[in-house]
Parts: sequence; structure tokens; C-alpha cells
Amino acid sequence: MLAPSVRGALFLCAFLQLFPLPGGQVPTCQEVRTVFQSLHPGSKWVPETPVSGADLQVCQTKGPTCCSKKMEERYQVAARSNLESGLQVVSAQLKRLIIQNAAIFQGKQ
Repeated sequence: MLAPSVRGALFLCAFLQLFPLPGGQVPTCQEVRTVFQSLHPGSKWVPETPVSGADLQVCQTKGPTCCSKKMEERYQVAARSNLESGLQVVSAQLKRLIIQNAAIFQGKQ
């Protein structure tokens, strides 16, 4: 399961609707770049302007997207790392609880 922040960034990346901007401005991927950088995978994988995204597996969209194949790969690495670190924290807490209860149980016998 992906962390909420990673899911949110993937959602932003995948479903960023690119509407024509006022004054004929070219849409950029700056907002996606900012979110992607905040998650620490690195913003260099974010395209400057929207791309087709035909090769994407997670950030699939019908129109142009600010998500690249390399971004998907980096998100997967970040999500895996996030999940593993969360499991390690919970496992350590569980281990400590088991040790404490075992000590209490052994002391009562």
C-alpha cells in the first residue's frame, strides 16, 4: 500500500488536467515538480512541459501529463522505502512489547 503522500502525488501527476491557460501561455509542470521534490525522489525526472505519457503504467491518462516513466520508477522506490521503514518501526514496537510481556510473565511464575 502506498503512503498517503505518495498516493497524493501520483494522483496529482496522473490526473493533472491541462486546460489552456489564459493568454496562450504554455502549460508547465512546475506544480508537479514542487510536489515531487517535496517527496524527495528528485525533481530532475519531472518534464518541463507536459508529455504524452504513452509508456506509463501507473500515471495513465488520456491527455498530456507531467509524469514520466522515470518518475513512476522513483515513486515506486520511495513508496517501497516508506513502507519498509514504517514496518520496521511497528515491528520494533511489537518486539519491545513482546519482550516486556515475556519478562512480566516469567516473573510471575
